[in-house]
Amino acid sequence: MLLVFVLVQLGIYNLLNVILLLLAVIYVDYFGIRQIPQSVNIISQKIKRNIFELIENIELKKPIGFFVLTRSDPQERKNRLWYLFLLSTIGIVAFYSRYIFYQFDMFSLSGSWISDLESVIDFDSQRWFTNGIQNFGELAMINFYGKFTSVSSEVALQSMGILEAVLISVLLFWVINKITYSKIIAPMIVALCYSVSYTIMPLNITYILQHQALFLAISFALPAMVIYLKPGIMHSNNVNCFINYILAFTAIGLIDIFTLVVLVFPFLIIGILTSSIKHKVTNLIAIGAYLISLMVLFIIYGTACYHFGDDFILFVHSSLMSVGAYTYFSHLIVSYEKLMVYYEYLSYFCMICCLLLIFLKNEKWNAAMCFLVYFNFLVALSEIDSSWIDTDLVKLSLGVFIPILFGIAIALIIRFSYFIYTKIEVIKPVFALLIIGGVLYSAVHYQTKEYKKLRKTDDIPRDIINVYEKITSSFYPYSYAVVNDYTTQSIGINKHFFIHYTDFTKNYLKRDSVYFKNKKNKKFLQKNPEYVLPKSVLVFVYKKGDDKTNRIIVNCEITPLLLSKLEKLKKRGRKVSVFYESNLIKIFEIENDPGESKTDDLIF
Repeated sequence: MLLVFVLVQLGIYNLLNVILLLLAVIYVDYFGIRQIPQSVNIISQKIKRNIFELIENIELKKPIGFFVLTRSDPQERKNRLWYLFLLSTIGIVAFYSRYIFYQFDMFSLSGSWISDLESVIDFDSQRWFTNGIQNFGELAMINFYGKFTSVSSEVALQSMGILEAVLISVLLFWVINKITYSKIIAPMIVALCYSVSYTIMPLNITYILQHQALFLAISFALPAMVIYLKPGIMHSNNVNCFINYILAFTAIGLIDIFTLVVLVFPFLIIGILTSSIKHKVTNLIAIGAYLISLMVLFIIYGTACYHFGDDFILFVHSSLMSVGAYTYFSHLIVSYEKLMVYYEYLSYFCMICCLLLIFLKNEKWNAAMCFLVYFNFLVALSEIDSSWIDTDLVKLSLGVFIPILFGIAIALIIRFSYFIYTKIEVIKPVFALLIIGGVLYSAVHYQTKEYKKLRKTDDIPRDIINVYEKITSSFYPYSYAVVNDYTTQSIGINKHFFIHYTDFTKNYLKRDSVYFKNKKNKKFLQKNPEYVLPKSVLVFVYKKGDDKTNRIIVNCEITPLLLSKLEKLKKRGRKVSVFYESNLIKIFEIENDPGESKTDDLIF
């Protein structure tokens, strides 16, 4: 996050530079600053030692498995593979549980989607603050995610909501694993509940695929919260912790100011009150790092506001509010208010159990206690009517912390039934698989009714995004033009030329005639560049309009006129073929210079 921000400010942001600097950071982190001068000698010694061991093992005729398997303890290796299986299952379930909602997606190609796409693409032009001073950290991560995975910006934007859900699901498993004594059962149930439970979670199910800076910022915050309560996880000294906290809090602030101020700061205060005495110094270090990160962010955003002439107080206020976030929970099994009452009673019960274990059994449930108190704080905060607190964002954040409440409750049940739980240790893998199957079956069985109530949206936006991805991967940039409606113009930024339907129907035939008459007259074309045609022109023809939403205006009445223009071009000898066809869209390719636009033709 911070590397992307710095490189954009320096005007040298690209995938290669980010990876090179990231590798350099990893290199320094591995050896330590003091050992950097001796790092080459250390590496050479390790290489020599490994080569000698390899030669020795070859001479001893070791089996192939000896070279393939790691040198770790077999039981440890088995546990790692087991955790890898569980986390992979969580990721797959979280991905699919969001993917099935694509047929109900109302976000793609909406006005907000188009605006976000323009901001994502603007990072390629080395601009961070474009449409006013806002928190653009999440959009910067979407840009980097698209580059890193070699997908277009529109596909990265469309799939970011799924990626955030997968990330939070895995993190919830890790959080419960660290703050409770349950290492598999409770973490597994929590991660699956977050992924597949919609009728008991405050989530906007109609906009569940929409990316949220809040969720990405919470993904950064959750590890910091757990490490704040259990500093021993990092195995580092106070100086390193101090630096790491500054970096983490600054990254969160670049993504979402609301998360940093409204969510993280109260957690730090609650954490220092509930943590054990030996962690108080580390907690104070983290709070000091938080204050310094606020100063850093104040300098960043204050300078930007001064440069662009924006009001800093207004920026802070707008950062704590979200126009794109709203809460409408019609899918819940009971009303939101009743559901929160039930969760509060559950949290009170868990708090009593934690206190009993802490004072009577001297067990370490302080971290769980902190999350329980914090949950009740968020519930109370969601009821406050203030112009500086967006209660919709607080309610959405509860969708992440309610599963943590579930995990603590399940872990406590396991703890008090420990005499039974120990008897199933030998069948733990089978028991875990039964839990996975049970949670998934319950989710399908009890939520199918609400799922069927959702209205399917038009497939045109999804079809447009998919076909643009195919076009981008097939054609060389700026060797072609696309004929389409203005609502899709942003998708082609930095990729191709754009021709609106009106311009195509009124002027293209004349441009075509003039261009081909003077194609070999370079002087004429230089003096009259408006007549120069791209190597290929792709004409979008819609078979039916979007009659369910107003996200994209498709005027099918113009289709006969487009087809007539294409027929005239065919009569002139132009090569016109069908590039793509579906039930909704048919795309014709006009090849003005055959074989000089598609990437495959240029390479092979």
